[in-house]
Amino acid sequence: MGFEKYYEAFPAYTDVYSEEYRKRIEALEPLLMKHMPARGKVLDLACGTGGFSFLLEDLGFNVVALDNSDVMLSKAREFAKDRRSKVEFVKGDARKLPFEENSFDYVVFIDSLVHFEPMDLNSTFKEVARVLKPSGRFILQFTDLRALLPVLTNGQVVGTEYWISRVLPDTDEKTVVLEFQSEKEHFRVRFNVWGKTAVELLAKLYFRQLHSERMNEHSYFQVYAPKK
Repeated sequence: MGFEKYYEAFPAYTDVYSEEYRKRIEALEPLLMKHMPARGKVLDLACGTGGFSFLLEDLGFNVVALDNSDVMLSKAREFAKDRRSKVEFVKGDARKLPFEENSFDYVVFIDSLVHFEPMDLNSTFKEVARVLKPSGRFILQFTDLRALLPVLTNGQVVGTEYWISRVLPDTDEKTVVLEFQSEKEHFRVRFNVWGKTAVELLAKLYFRQLHSERMNEHSYFQVYAPKK
C-alpha cells in the first residue's frame, strides 16, 4: 500500500510538465513570491520530482532539494537536465538532515505531511528549525486530511481516470486507507491523517507562526519563524 502506484496514476505529483502539476504551481506561486521576498538559499524538503524546486530557481533562489526516494530523484534529475537546471538534488532523510545548522534562508515543505507519522514529523520539524538561519522562514503547505476525511465518499472522482471505491480509516483515524478504482485496475494507499490543529501544536514546539491562510476548503499555507 505504498505511494508508488499512486504517483504513477496521478501526474499532478510527478510530471512537472503536466497540466495538473502546472495548476498546483500556479496556485502556490503568488503565495511563495509574497512570503519569500528576499532571495537566498532554499531547501525544498520532500521535493519529489522537483517542480517547485525549478519554480524557486526560476524566481532567483539558490535551491537545494531533498527527497528519500531514488525514483523521484531520478525523475527530478532528468527534468533538471532537460531544463539545464542548477538545482542540487540530494538523497536524504528529513528526520536527520545532512546539512549544517543555520544553512538556509528558507525551507519549503509542500503537500507532504501524509508521508509522516507523528514521531517522524516531530523530528523533521526539529531538524528544519536547526538548519534554518535565525532570520529564516519555514513555508508549510498541507491538506487538512482530518477535516477532509468525512467528506471523502465512495465514488468520488480523482484525476481523470480514477474514483475512490473504499475509505478505510483505522480506529483512531491516525491513518486511512483509500482504494482507488479505474476501468482497468484498483490499488490502495495508506495516508497519515493530519489535521490543522495537530500540525500547529507540533510546529509550536519549534516555531512562531507568522501567517496562516486557507487556500481552499481543506488546504492551508503557513509561514513560520524558528524559535532561536
